[in-house]
Amino acid sequence: MARVVLRNLWKRYPGAKHVSPAVQDFELDIADREFVALIGPSGCGKSTTLRMIAGLESASQGEIYIDDQLVNDLTPKERNVSMVFQNYALYPSLSNFENIAFGLRVGRIQKYLIEEKVKRTAKNLEIDHLLERYPRQVSGGQRQRVALGRAIVRDPRVFLMDEPLSNLDAKMRVQMRIEIIKLHKTLNATTIYVTHDQIEAMTMADRIVIMDKGVIQQVGTPEDVYNYPANTFVGGFIGNPPMNFIPGSIEWRPDGCFFENKTMSLSIPRDIAVQLERRKVHSVLGGIRPEQMRIERGAGSGGDNAFTGKVEVTELVGADRHVHVDLGNAGSVIVRTGAETRFNEGESVTLSVNLAKFLFFDPNTGTRIQ
Repeated sequence: MARVVLRNLWKRYPGAKHVSPAVQDFELDIADREFVALIGPSGCGKSTTLRMIAGLESASQGEIYIDDQLVNDLTPKERNVSMVFQNYALYPSLSNFENIAFGLRVGRIQKYLIEEKVKRTAKNLEIDHLLERYPRQVSGGQRQRVALGRAIVRDPRVFLMDEPLSNLDAKMRVQMRIEIIKLHKTLNATTIYVTHDQIEAMTMADRIVIMDKGVIQQVGTPEDVYNYPANTFVGGFIGNPPMNFIPGSIEWRPDGCFFENKTMSLSIPRDIAVQLERRKVHSVLGGIRPEQMRIERGAGSGGDNAFTGKVEVTELVGADRHVHVDLGNAGSVIVRTGAETRFNEGESVTLSVNLAKFLFFDPNTGTRIQ
């Protein structure tokens, strides 16, 4: 396998002078055998970046290294990478065996080696009993396994996957997600995986790259990007429901440091207050995950750091219930609670937050402060 290094990577399309570049100043080091997911909304540049690594798109600027080899001017074949596409890209007139073997035949590998490699790969993917069938004769998940087999059998330096599960139904996506995780552990392959599905990224990847408008917003482990988003975009994009953002200001009083607005006054822990004082922060956005909030019936309970609101709507989501609460001038928040707890529309409730998980963001730039 291989290490992949991207340096100052840009992609500008001809005739788009007044349009932002598809990819801007992309810098990333991917370790040998690492599984990295590129995630972001449609049009953020994640697939374009993947295609530049594959050699299907030329970079307007910057350098792409695979195992310390500059590959900008190499063809896709010379880069020795394999790509799995969203739409499978299988030949309908060829059997599943021939689809998997296609790249090996083009490479003029000896016939007995082709048969051996295809059968071994198909067995690992649990499709060895489907080799004589054609793509139209198997399910969508099985076709995706055939496409994976075609990529694996070539023993590439890097696996590239462009939203390979998006055409599958929900149950099949879960199954194939587990299969790809197991496959990665078996092959120890350097893998770059593009998806718009945060669950895929969070459950599969060693590191996640969150992109927006062609720019990297944050790179980190799933835990890091979830618990410590670099900015409000990441906090709002990663997590379902997303992070709550509450406008307010930092106020210093003789009895301590407080986050305040017309609805609440929250005492800030001393270690965080020291950071805010050093930054001379005043106006902020407070950020809190829905599961880090507590909700109780009635107004006026909950202790010194509690505040009140009114229930707007509730959503039952399996074992959880998402409660949308109107905070008046402070906007609204979503609280995640157990499904057994029921609230009525318009009911007054008391909320409190886990202050150790309460983050602060610059309202002008969106960047996390502490």
